[in-house]
Amino acid sequence: MATEQGICKNCGSLLVVDSRDELCECLFCDCVFPSAEAIEIFNNPDGVEFPNLPQPKRDTKVQRHVATPVFEDIVEKAVKVDKAVNKDAKVEKLFEISPDDIKAPAKVKRNVVIITAASILLILGISIPLSVIRHNHGSNISDNIAVCFERSNLSVDTADEDGYSTGYKIWGQENNKLALVSSKDVEKEQVVNAFNAFCEIRGEEYGYAVDEARYYKGVVLTVYAPNGKFTIKGSKDGAGVDQVEFDAPEPVESESAAAESTTEGTSTAQ
Repeated sequence: MATEQGICKNCGSLLVVDSRDELCECLFCDCVFPSAEAIEIFNNPDGVEFPNLPQPKRDTKVQRHVATPVFEDIVEKAVKVDKAVNKDAKVEKLFEISPDDIKAPAKVKRNVVIITAASILLILGISIPLSVIRHNHGSNISDNIAVCFERSNLSVDTADEDGYSTGYKIWGQENNKLALVSSKDVEKEQVVNAFNAFCEIRGEEYGYAVDEARYYKGVVLTVYAPNGKFTIKGSKDGAGVDQVEFDAPEPVESESAAAESTTEGTSTAQ
């Protein structure tokens, strides 16, 4: 058989044909045409156009023309040979993962429990003493807080109700915040005096010197009074009247004034 290379006249695919066969067949588009034409197109491809037209599909039982693949499928052939040779051989699994394989060993579990428990105990060992210390300092400051009200001449109720003070509250990580409720109107100078007295009481309790930044810095005093809300925040150099922030209360219309306004509106409408 004299095999030669040719080109499909329909799709332009490379073919291997027998020059002695009258016709050849393209494996790609099923085009059947003279073998001599395929060889001629391969030898002189200039100016040849490939229409790539659909070709009629033939029944598989019909004798097809000889069609030799250009490249043999080596991989597919190797798979077939391997299956034929090893059809009775048992394939050994290289590895298999089961639920037991991903379970943590008992030693690892035990270590995790020990580390977790130690971490919790460490956190509690640090936080509980700090909380107790802060509470003790707060109680001592509260015992002397009346000095703050006396120096500032503020009308604050110091009575306790269910263990809590009704007229003031001390809180903060270092008991550095104080809120007061005054039953009378307040001036900014009184707020500054109360702030300085609170810083002095707190400084003595914690052992802060006046020239230390933390003596004043971070301390916040808020005073609620009938004439408004006063807030003063300390810096490392203290605080004065200029640092007092004032928020005036919103005017509340009395019931009598509201009734008079409604009456006037009705009369005007009539």
